[in-house]
Amino acid sequence: MAYLNEVDSSTLTDWLNNFDNCPNNIYDPFQDNEIDFSLETYDILCANNLNHINIYFGLDINENPKLIAVGSYLLDEFDGEVKTGFADILDPDKVFELYADTTISLALAKQYTTKWNDDNRGSSLFKYSALLPRPNFIKLFKEDQADPVRIFFGMDDNDELKVMQKDPNGGTGTFVGNTGFFCPNDCTQQGLLSQ
Repeated sequence: MAYLNEVDSSTLTDWLNNFDNCPNNIYDPFQDNEIDFSLETYDILCANNLNHINIYFGLDINENPKLIAVGSYLLDEFDGEVKTGFADILDPDKVFELYADTTISLALAKQYTTKWNDDNRGSSLFKYSALLPRPNFIKLFKEDQADPVRIFFGMDDNDELKVMQKDPNGGTGTFVGNTGFFCPNDCTQQGLLSQ
């Protein structure tokens, strides 16, 4: 399997420079703290590689960044009237705060995301979450045997946030971008924010 949406080194450099030079970048605290997504956590969330990963931005009461991860799946005809979009899997034993690499309660996850939303909703850069499609995680974790996978951020020339993944331990040395769905504008039909 090949990576989807692989980013060449020139584009990556541009995106990282844009991110670093963006004034009032609300995502700086997330980039300043390494985000390592472990294979063990991925295996819990992915349901045998069936699920995508939805990450939510959050803040605690001291403004420390929190990145919450849940599994998510594509709705289909078996899910009732809604035939498009994604639904998060909000099993209390499968809601992870990635910096601590541990499960947290839905109530605490909601508290973190609510603070993020309240503090940043007025920013033109604001996003609630990003859905990261599963193929690159399958490639990194299963085929390349990376553990952990680094999640990090860039910004294109239009100040659009880019969420990327890579093997921080070398591996193939490939940096990978994604065309993940951002919320807003593409929110999950059923998710942490609808609880």
